[in-house]
Amino acid sequence: MVKKILLWLALFLVFKLALALLVGQLTTDPRRDITTRKKHLQAFNPNTVFIGTSRTLYGIDPQIFDSLNAGKTNSYNMGLFSLSFANSLKIARDLIQNNPKTKTVFVELSALDYSTIHLTPGQVFNDVYFRTRVMQAAIGVDNHEKWSDFLIGLNTTLFQTLSIAPQIAAVKKMIKPVNDPIEGPPNLNKNGMQRVTLMIPDLNTMVINNRFYTKKLTAFDQKFTPNTYFIAKMNEVDAFGKMHGKRVVFYTPNNITKGEFEILSQVAPFIPPANFIALPKDSSLDAIFQPEHLFDAHHLNTKGSAIYTRYLQEQFTKRHDNL
Repeated sequence: MVKKILLWLALFLVFKLALALLVGQLTTDPRRDITTRKKHLQAFNPNTVFIGTSRTLYGIDPQIFDSLNAGKTNSYNMGLFSLSFANSLKIARDLIQNNPKTKTVFVELSALDYSTIHLTPGQVFNDVYFRTRVMQAAIGVDNHEKWSDFLIGLNTTLFQTLSIAPQIAAVKKMIKPVNDPIEGPPNLNKNGMQRVTLMIPDLNTMVINNRFYTKKLTAFDQKFTPNTYFIAKMNEVDAFGKMHGKRVVFYTPNNITKGEFEILSQVAPFIPPANFIALPKDSSLDAIFQPEHLFDAHHLNTKGSAIYTRYLQEQFTKRHDNL
C-alpha cells in the first residue's frame, strides 16, 4: 500500500514538473520568478541593486536614484511578488559573491505572510525554515500563534510542491490577460521597475491601518527584546558583504502591515543606523500615504515612488559619502 502511494506521488510530481516546464516555455512572469529576474539583472549589469517585495518593484525608481547620484550609480530594481525575507537574503549573498560589478545591495526589511509563487522546493523550504525560527525567537507571541505560523508555512510548502495550480493560473492569464498592474502582464523597464500612473480615489481602511503600524514602528526603541535569529541572519549577510568589500543596506518599505509590525518591532530598533534606512519619525514623508501617491492600499504609483526614492537616496548619501 505504501509503495503504491509513493508511486502515485512520484508520477504526480513528474506530471507537475512536465507541466511546469511546458508552461515555463510559454510564459514566465519575471515579477514572480527569481531565476528569470536574475537573468534580467545580469544583462543590465548594475553596480547597485534593490531587493524586495512588490513594494520595492513599484516603489523605488532607479532612474531617479541614479540621477540624484549624478550617474555614479547604475541601479537595478529587483522587486518580486511575495518575495520572503529569507530568499531576499539568499539573493543578496549570491549577488555579493557572484556579481563583481555590484558594490551596494539594498534589502527591503519585511515580514509578510506569503502566498505561493514560482519557487523551487529548496526556496520554499528556505522560507519556511526561516519563518519558523523567527517565530520561535519572537517575544510576546504565544505558542498557538507560533504553531499556526509553522503550519501555514508547511501548507505553503506542500501546496507549492504538489499542486499544479500555479501552472493553471499562468495559462489562464496567458489566454485571457487582464488590465491590472499586478494581475496583468509584466511591464518592466530595463532597470527592473514597473511604473504605474493609476491612483486610488481616497483613503481606505487598509491604508490607514498600514500608516498606523508604519508610524508605530518608527517610534519604537531598544527597550523591547530583540529577535535574535532574525537579526543574526541580517548580520551574517552584512558581514559577508564586508568580507567581499561591498555594502549591504536594509531599508523600511513604504508601509508595513500589522503582522509585520509584530515581528519587525523586535528587529528594526536594533539595526545599526549605518546599515539601515528607516522612515522618519516626523511627518516629512506622510505624502506617501496620500491617495494621489498610491495605486492600491499597498503600493506606490509613479508620483509616490519619486517621493520615496528621493528620501532613500538622501538618507543613503548621508551615511555613505563614496558612491
